[in-house]
Amino acid sequence: MRAKAGPTVKFLLYALGFSAISCAIYFLPDYGFLKAATAEHSALVLSALGMEAKAFVSGGRAFVNQFEIAKECTGIQVVAVFSGFILPLPRVPFKVKAKAIALVSLAVYVGNVLRIVVEVWMLYNGVLPWSQAHGPLGTVLSIFSVFIFFLMAERCIPQIGRYLDEALAYLLKRISFIGRGSREGN
Repeated sequence: MRAKAGPTVKFLLYALGFSAISCAIYFLPDYGFLKAATAEHSALVLSALGMEAKAFVSGGRAFVNQFEIAKECTGIQVVAVFSGFILPLPRVPFKVKAKAIALVSLAVYVGNVLRIVVEVWMLYNGVLPWSQAHGPLGTVLSIFSVFIFFLMAERCIPQIGRYLDEALAYLLKRISFIGRGSREGN
């Protein structure tokens, strides 16, 4: 007879799985192909909008005109975190997880190409300087898109909400316990 793992063990195993998967996806592969594809598709959309745009790769670095497409511009960090979040979920068939990850990955890719296009368009049309188009606007667009990706994922995996509720309840209980212990010790 096997002993059932308690909530602390389950939480720690999930956190370990999340960390290992996210880090492996983000740090291990070389994403040069993804940077080049992002640059190429961004240039195609900009050209379709009537703007002069050229994608090129030089020394393993991808560019759209003078703008370098860094790994972060591909959205792979979102895909890594999302995959780390989804893959360790228990009682969800792998096929469902793979579908959710594929859907979100495609949406992240398209979203990042569009984000690059909007930022370059705004700069070239004098709407915003690069520091504002790339920094604050990019952050707002990224936060909004992560929210949309989460909603898409919950359509594929309705259990996400339940697992988040369980994790939040566990964390709040642990924080409450820690807070009570520190007050009692004074």
